[in-house]
Amino acid sequence: MAEAAAERGATEAPVRRLLVVDDDPVSNRLMQRRLERLGYEVFSAADGREALESLPDLRPDVLLLDVSMPGVGGLDVLEHVRESGLDAAVIMMTAYGTEEVAVESLRRGADDYLRKPLQQAEFEAVLERTVERLRLERQNRALRRQLDEKRRQLEAELSRAARVQAELLPVGTPEVPGFELAARCIPAREIGGDFYGWMRPDPQTLALTLGDVMGKGMPAALLMATARAVLRALSRQNPPERAVNLAARALEEDLMRSGSFVTLFHAQLDIPSGSLSYVDAGHGHAFVRRAGGSVEHLLEGGVPVGTIPGHAYREGRLRLEPGDTLVAYSDGLAEARPGSLMAVGEIAGSLSGASGAREMLERLVGLAGAGESLSDDLTVLVLHRAGEG
Repeated sequence: MAEAAAERGATEAPVRRLLVVDDDPVSNRLMQRRLERLGYEVFSAADGREALESLPDLRPDVLLLDVSMPGVGGLDVLEHVRESGLDAAVIMMTAYGTEEVAVESLRRGADDYLRKPLQQAEFEAVLERTVERLRLERQNRALRRQLDEKRRQLEAELSRAARVQAELLPVGTPEVPGFELAARCIPAREIGGDFYGWMRPDPQTLALTLGDVMGKGMPAALLMATARAVLRALSRQNPPERAVNLAARALEEDLMRSGSFVTLFHAQLDIPSGSLSYVDAGHGHAFVRRAGGSVEHLLEGGVPVGTIPGHAYREGRLRLEPGDTLVAYSDGLAEARPGSLMAVGEIAGSLSGASGAREMLERLVGLAGAGESLSDDLTVLVLHRAGEG
């Protein structure tokens, strides 16, 4: 309640203090009385110089300025008000009634003008629309300040979230005898829904994961962190098929309720033999490039996690021989070119002649033009078995 009242107060800008500037004492006093009857707090100045001296302390909401005054005229006061940035509306008053005077006043920043002798109906109409315009301008400025502050807060929160998300990704790569490992994740926004990870459940085993949560930004990032944590915990003591099936059961309710889903490529490598078991849960972006340059598609797959409750995931197997490379990537690479999908053959062909996993990774990231603005999160993981290339 108190917070809502404070927000309303921040956008309400009452217009109450009026300054009448007229060197004709009769006109000045008449104007004051009219304004006081309308409920305003009214002050007066006998000429332009007195008005200028009173502005810093008085800070009126609206000035009613006579154009023709000896010494400092109404247009001079108007010019000072606009140059000083005073938050006030200005209504000019002229006894001449010429269009030239009115146009010049408006050109110099007046909000409106009145002709003398003042007609009550015209006077009230001009004052009402000027006051309303000033009130709305102040309200809009207050709202813009609130929006700017909320934007700054959101940017700060996003920056903190990006740091947290970056810290969830692996720091460095593990030493895997006979293999070289490299990966990178580049969010399309400050934070995203892609993730990758690896772990050594035991000295003979390496577990690898690459996932992509539907969507971008904060919602995808929150689901990403949950999916990553669940799968990581289950991968310590379970082979890929069991780990993914258990993770899917654990995540289904949250994903179905949020209307989202996760694609996963999860694999486990037996380091001494090069045998790789894997589950592809609707991901579809993984292949093996053999030492001779041929490409092997990973056929064993399933649906994304969160789309079909109770779906059973099955495990596929292959062997990485010396010189072979496993590549897994998110659709940020496949869809890097607007209007078309990048073919696996082209992606695999870009690796020809590369000396190891790190060079392969740089080439793949380069295909997506990662130095430019990405339309989707980009994640690439490369596992290369040493040997002839």
